[in-house]
Amino acid sequence: MRSGFLVLALLGGPAAAQAPVTPPPEERTWHLTVYGSRWVDADLLEIPEQALTGELTGEEAYIVGAGLSRVIVPSFSIPLPGTDFAFRGNRIEIEGQVLRHFGDQSHWEGTLALMFRTGQIPLFGGLSVNLAFGEGLSYASEPPGLEGSDRVEPVRLLNYLAFEAEFSHSSLPGVYFVPRIHHRSGVFGLFADKGSGSNFIGAGIRVDLR
Repeated sequence: MRSGFLVLALLGGPAAAQAPVTPPPEERTWHLTVYGSRWVDADLLEIPEQALTGELTGEEAYIVGAGLSRVIVPSFSIPLPGTDFAFRGNRIEIEGQVLRHFGDQSHWEGTLALMFRTGQIPLFGGLSVNLAFGEGLSYASEPPGLEGSDRVEPVRLLNYLAFEAEFSHSSLPGVYFVPRIHHRSGVFGLFADKGSGSNFIGAGIRVDLR
């Protein structure tokens, strides 16, 4: 009789201890990022090619600052039409930044943008990445000197775009390395004369605030 109870327990009978279930990781709600960036002498579409060929040059103009983000649409899927496949784990966030320019131009800048972020893409050795794109507005405390020219007067309010990759490693949950492009433009005359704007390339460290 005693051996029968033992077999029943081993087979997962009512008296068997249930194996602990690992809960899914908690989705982040807030995250904070600190950045540093440098002005590059290239149009937005020229940056990838010039970066790969080593032809990317810059001015002695820099940004340091911080951004606070809030997830407003948590993980959702985007199905691929005509298939059973879906892109999972996408999010939409709202991001605000306060930035200080120094070097060849000196002023404050604030940005507010909506960010679309993909789900995690596994790489190797515990490393993964997601990609994000942001669209919003940028306001400078004074007209940025380097954004002007003989033909174009610099303006304070411009359209803002952000492009970034967020790298993480399983050994450091909640901490990320974030290369980023910071782009201001007049959107072909919508905000300012054609030729207005700037591009900065840099990187930051991000931490989840939950």
